[in-house]
Amino acid sequence: MHCHFYLFIILTYVVSLQEAANILGISSVPSSSHFFPFQSLLRRLAEKGHNVDIATHFVSRENLEGYNQLSLSGSLPLLNNNVSVNVVESLSDSDVINFMIKGGVRACTATLQTPVLQDLKKSKKKYDLVITEIFGSDCMLGFGHFFDVPTVSLITSTLLPWAAERIGNPDNPSYIPSYFFSSAGNLYERLENTIKLLLSKFLYAYFSSKESNKIAKEFFGTNMPSLEKLAKNTSLIITNNYFSSKQIVPAVPNVIEIGGMHIREPKAPSKYFENLLSTDTKGIIYLTMGSMVLTETFDNDKLQGMFDAFMELPYKVLWKADREKLPKSLKIPENIHFENWMPQIDILCHPNVKLFVTHGGLLSDQESVYCGVPRLGIPIFSDQFNNIRAAEKMGLAIKVAYHEIGKEKILKAARKLLEDPVYKENSERASRLFKDRPMSPLDTAVYWVEYVIRHRGASHLRNVGADLSWYRYYLGDVVLCISFLTLLMVVVFLKFVILF
Repeated sequence: MHCHFYLFIILTYVVSLQEAANILGISSVPSSSHFFPFQSLLRRLAEKGHNVDIATHFVSRENLEGYNQLSLSGSLPLLNNNVSVNVVESLSDSDVINFMIKGGVRACTATLQTPVLQDLKKSKKKYDLVITEIFGSDCMLGFGHFFDVPTVSLITSTLLPWAAERIGNPDNPSYIPSYFFSSAGNLYERLENTIKLLLSKFLYAYFSSKESNKIAKEFFGTNMPSLEKLAKNTSLIITNNYFSSKQIVPAVPNVIEIGGMHIREPKAPSKYFENLLSTDTKGIIYLTMGSMVLTETFDNDKLQGMFDAFMELPYKVLWKADREKLPKSLKIPENIHFENWMPQIDILCHPNVKLFVTHGGLLSDQESVYCGVPRLGIPIFSDQFNNIRAAEKMGLAIKVAYHEIGKEKILKAARKLLEDPVYKENSERASRLFKDRPMSPLDTAVYWVEYVIRHRGASHLRNVGADLSWYRYYLGDVVLCISFLTLLMVVVFLKFVILF
């Protein structure tokens, strides 16, 4: 009894040390998969007593004290269950970079024109911190400068190529995979990894920075420093990654991995979904291609191939799709059930679910690891290929490329995943590693955000390498000096030999 009382006193004292802060969060990317981690962090900060303003395209009807939503609704079309597979499936890595950059610049232009952000600029409100997202444009960093407060940046994926140098984080392509590559081993892989890293940095620096600076200066004023300079003042980067589920990479102190921050504790599904999950078959196969791409837009022959494969498996298939939008000519087996929406984490963690057929999006990957479910990966674009490749290397998944989809390919992969116990054992081990942390991902993120507030930007976390020019960072001047001295010594030696 006394121990509980003293613990209460200590916790009350610790909480009191952190005064309520005024925090501005800006989530300008119109994609729910980008917003979910953002929402989780900002809502938890509000629950802890901070005053949070969040500019978002996804306004919730649920009210939370201290959580004030600034609606960006209508400024951009939402990338949510409305993308055809044919639009993105054939995109190359350079196309994806252009897609990210153009999308980021477009989001920058559209959201800064909204009345809510125009009014925010005119307001006399005071903030203690601004939280933005690193994606295709840095224009929202202008708010940190405008309010003269530290900036924390959130990345809803692994560290993007153009994020590392702003904080001096190592990104040596000899062994560190870039966002667009899953490994760097042999000569060919290191060459490809290097080219993709340099290409993505160049395209971002040339196209996004140029356009974003122009848009930001029009909004915040011509006296605003360049976005590149503001980016160098980033206090903290929170990245949606965790070392146990990817290759280990080095990180400076102000890069914090919080992979799985969006995951809430699974709960018992509603009676309706519980009935769907109860089955007299060997179990459940759960299939979804995420929040953007519609499986209804898959080519007919690929859909029929998947249907024919699942028909031969003694499992019930729960498939996220609108059955009414599927072509009427397709023959759909009785063991497939369609739903427009499903509570994914509750479904995946249900004991009857034996296999997850997924596009390989990072949030879905993390949820499958959390629940310990093997994956059949059908990556469509962007980092999905690397996510599935990484899972394959860990023995958690089997990849089937979109162009390879057919009855035999799907059936062979599904049977191996369902019948070979190694995949389930590896998935359960990965789940244990993913969950074994000193604090939950969300509490970790909250701690470091509050740390930046307490220490007014926490400049002591900053790596001095972030301030070096590229030729100094890579020892270009040292190499040049050594080369010159070596050449000088060779010349002197040769002259000495000739003279004697």
